[in-house]
Formats: sequence, C-alpha cells, structure tokens
Amino acid sequence: MTRVEMRVSVASAATATIVTLAALCACRDRQTLAQSLPADASAGALVDACAGDSLRPSAAAPAEGLWIYERPRSRERVAARIGPPRPDDRALAVTRPVETVEMSVAGDTIRHRLAAATVSLELLPAPGSATLGSGAAAGSAFGSSPAATYALTPRLHVAAYEPCATSGRGPRLRYLRRDSAGRIVADVMLRRASDQ
Repeated sequence: MTRVEMRVSVASAATATIVTLAALCACRDRQTLAQSLPADASAGALVDACAGDSLRPSAAAPAEGLWIYERPRSRERVAARIGPPRPDDRALAVTRPVETVEMSVAGDTIRHRLAAATVSLELLPAPGSATLGSGAAAGSAFGSSPAATYALTPRLHVAAYEPCATSGRGPRLRYLRRDSAGRIVADVMLRRASDQ
C-alpha cells in the first residue's frame, strides 16, 4: 500500500466516523426527539426529525470567513475571522489562522489570534443561558455534544454549529470563553458575515 493510498484510507475512515458521530448527535432537544422515534430509527431519521429552529453541533470544521455577533442596542460584540487552510508539512494536518475580538459593554476588548489552529472534535456543554458578560454558569462545565472546534487558548473555543435539516437558518459559529475558574463568561452564536 502506497503512502497516498494509506492517507486516503485513513481519511475515509475518519470521515465515516465523523459523519456517524454527527448523525448520532441530536439537536438540543434530543430527549423529546428520542422519545418520539421508534427504537429502530436510523441516524438519518434523527437528523430529519429535528425541530425547525434548533441548531446542533457540527462535526465539520468551522468555515472560512468573517463571523459576527452584535447585541441589539448594546456595545457588546464578538467577531471571529477564520482564514484559508494551509497544509502543515511537518504533520498530516491542515491549519488555519483564527482570530477573535470580543468587546464588552464597558468598551474593554479581548483579542486572541492563533496563526496555525487545527480543528478537533470536542465535547461541549449545550448552549445555555450563559451569555456575553453575564458570568452565569451553564448547566455543565463539560458536555456530551461533540463539535468541530478550534481551541485558541485552553479557555477559548470556537465551534461549528449547523441548523437541523428542517430549519432555514444558516450555519453558526459558537464563541465559548471561560474564566480562570472554568465558569462560562461568554457563550454566543455568531452568524456568517462574509466568506473571506
């Protein structure tokens, strides 16, 4: 088996695993969904049965472009830019430059930049009431929802979310920042503003 064939084989196996995980990952309201489906429902039936306005974590890498969140009638804003993919010649990985800027009501700015971010599949808590600057804790520090994530720091993650099959909403990028104690202090969904 040549090196190229081995890479294709490994990539195919990884893709199949990620697709299976994505299909098994139900929407945020998965308990009601699971109760409403027969025990022998396929993974595709789970995806198709999502509520129309629900988002679910995506196993695909967050897309390139500019992503923004703006709270109406407030100075609170978050922007994230995911750059074009670049191969890493030292490892079998594709990296992207990722940069985030968060502005609080007081006008304080928090910036993070990682020149070579790699995507990983991480378990994140379900989106909750913790929002930008609230200091509220989400239901759990760690969750059971796998999502394709770029970790800019150990406490800052941006993750890909996609609408359920019946929704007309577009993809979202989740901005999740924790404080030094591990409490979620910023948890917002960014919408895509541009492809570049």
